[in-house]
Amino acid sequence: MTSLSATTPPTSSSARTAIRQSNIHPFVDFLLLFFMLTNLAWSMNAAKWSPGLERLLPVVAIGVAAGTLLALSRFRSLFATLYVVVVGVAAILWSLSGLAPDELSRQEQAFHVLERTLNWGIAAYYNQPVADNLVFVLVLAAVLWTLAISATWSYFRQGRKWQAIIPTGLAMLVNLYYAPPQLNAYFVIYLLCAILLLVRATLAEREVEWRLHRVHFPFDISFDFMRDGLLFAILVIFASWVLPNAADSSQLKPLFEPLQEPWRAFQQDWNRLFSTVNYGTRQVKTSFGTTLALGGPRNVTDEIVMDVKTPVDRYYRAVVLDTYVQSGWILNDTQGVRVLDEPEFELPAYEHREIITQTVTMYQPGNVLLTVPQPQKVFLPVDARVIPLAMTEATITEAGNPAEYAMLVARRSLNQGDSYTVVSSIPNATELELRNDTTIYPDYIRERYLQLPDTIPQRVFDLADELARGVDNPYDIARRIESYLRNYTYNDQIPGPQPGQDAVDYFLFEEKQGYCNYYASAMAVMLRHLGIPARLAVGYATGEYQQETDTYRLRDRDSHTWVEVYFPTYGWIEFEPTASEPALFRPAGELEALDDEGSTAGRSRPQPDDLDRNIPQPEDELPQAGTPPQLAAGLLESNRGFLLWVSLAGIVLLVFWTVRGLQRPSPNRRPVFRTVPEGFAVRLWIRMMRWARRLRVVQAPSLTPLEQARVFARSVPEGAEDIQAIAALYTQELFSPHPITPEQAGQAQFSWLDLRPLLWRRWLARLLHLPAGLRRALFVEGE
Repeated sequence: MTSLSATTPPTSSSARTAIRQSNIHPFVDFLLLFFMLTNLAWSMNAAKWSPGLERLLPVVAIGVAAGTLLALSRFRSLFATLYVVVVGVAAILWSLSGLAPDELSRQEQAFHVLERTLNWGIAAYYNQPVADNLVFVLVLAAVLWTLAISATWSYFRQGRKWQAIIPTGLAMLVNLYYAPPQLNAYFVIYLLCAILLLVRATLAEREVEWRLHRVHFPFDISFDFMRDGLLFAILVIFASWVLPNAADSSQLKPLFEPLQEPWRAFQQDWNRLFSTVNYGTRQVKTSFGTTLALGGPRNVTDEIVMDVKTPVDRYYRAVVLDTYVQSGWILNDTQGVRVLDEPEFELPAYEHREIITQTVTMYQPGNVLLTVPQPQKVFLPVDARVIPLAMTEATITEAGNPAEYAMLVARRSLNQGDSYTVVSSIPNATELELRNDTTIYPDYIRERYLQLPDTIPQRVFDLADELARGVDNPYDIARRIESYLRNYTYNDQIPGPQPGQDAVDYFLFEEKQGYCNYYASAMAVMLRHLGIPARLAVGYATGEYQQETDTYRLRDRDSHTWVEVYFPTYGWIEFEPTASEPALFRPAGELEALDDEGSTAGRSRPQPDDLDRNIPQPEDELPQAGTPPQLAAGLLESNRGFLLWVSLAGIVLLVFWTVRGLQRPSPNRRPVFRTVPEGFAVRLWIRMMRWARRLRVVQAPSLTPLEQARVFARSVPEGAEDIQAIAALYTQELFSPHPITPEQAGQAQFSWLDLRPLLWRRWLARLLHLPAGLRRALFVEGE
């Protein structure tokens, strides 16, 4: 902290000096920053992620004004940090209190926002699904406040124009990537503001240098620069818009492969925490995780997800969920198991099961396997989420034969065109057999699949009791509840329950319409109340038959949730309470012999004569944009090309910024120390040794610092003098009775600034595996 405070004031002072000594008026810069950041808030509101995003604009406006005044003041960093936190909390609460109920006072509205945020945090901590748009707006408000303060502080106090511009641009790109295509105009406005800010900041720096060197220039040169800068910005934007897409994204896949797994985990957590966000038509593929929130509108697309070659068209399950909470479902108490190639799964011994094989071909990247329940063999290395049932952890880990698999995840990412094969065991019990099955359930089934929270209103249970009256077996009870729920209206654009409201009660008695998540949840909750084990299964419903390839094609709109009911003799049996889906066919079992094709529950393959009789269902609607699929795809591709060129331009700017930072510092910019910070040489030595490890330089513990420096210098010979100088100062600080003088500290700091670009170049050369000749030509100075 001491060294930072010693070096920061000159930078800040020079930044303010450049602004004040030039003819560039800071008020114009303030306006450009204001337009750039408020434009980001408007773009998020136009994306319609959730209601209430219009409240972001006051937060950004206050943040830009407060940040500018603070940056141009003489307050130090500690006071500035406290000021930003206090004013930021007040501004966000004041703005978001308008989303609270109108009958509350302003103070009560603020406490209402805090209470909902606290409830959201508690649910997130306990890994529960959360459905509250207000907290999503609050998170975005905090992000925009931080961007506004950071941009104004970096620009006006520190003179770092790139740090003021790039974070806002990255946020804009993320927003545009997932938003509808018609929002690209907001990015054009951002580029105009950003380029003009760069022009003005660079001109202010040049004017100061010209005055120092007594170079004469016109007093109104700023007008010429702004005019030419505006023309240059328009030219760059136009060129990036019309140039063709020359990049092949497949060539970049190996670069991003290590990041895919952390990104998928982040997506799952994000979808759990902000399940009610409207992701629009850019979200290509439904994501599956260990939580399912019961929230607002369901937004799906017509994008192809996969083709499945299978003899029987059934549900394709990604995950099962066993614990109901007030706002959704979660998967609890599972263990991770790494399964070898082509594993044999030892499942409970259920009767009347049939073995089928499915081959899945992916159209969208992912790693969660979609299988017909219950998988027996997967011809792919997988990791499994395992429900231990009655087995011990040691048995699962050592033998690899858990009784229940809740989720299968491929160890490597599956890309477009990849295929995998699964062998599954499916039930084919008849209605008669299910009706006559025993009701003696194992203890581990009762403990896990009869769980219900205490927050469910009594009228939900009363309805279940009424529907079950006069029925004496679980199968007929399930069928009666299933038939009752299919009378509810299907609507995937419902607003969703209020925070703290039970989702099943909301569906059954208030909204009385919904989509598959609500139908399945209501049926499972009522069955559990009646003592019948039930759970939710999430994946895809049956797709459309492709006669030419003899496969079933599944699209994003086919993502589905259904109910599985447990029968002790036959295992988990699917039920379909959703009104938009066809009812499941199951043989009655009253005849002694059944036709082979009718022995399997599910949907049989359509014959050629049946292909023209597809009845459209509510979940089979066209994309909401209202354009033909081909036109929508063209718009998407054209905008992706535009975003790609913008991203490449940003990468070029970052490379230029990085290379500029790697240049050798000028001797007249040597740091000046009034006092030497405590532990100064130790910190320099630690940084240098960190680079030694990064460059794979082996350091024996028995070597002295000077000997370690000589070993390191052999790997970076062009920096040997600087390495030895830092090692000598480190030795002096540790063992000499004479303290380090400010002049020595300044020389050491300059040695480190001189050495650091050499280390970066050496590391980049090693990372890129460049030939020795090219490495010397590019990275070694003086050759």
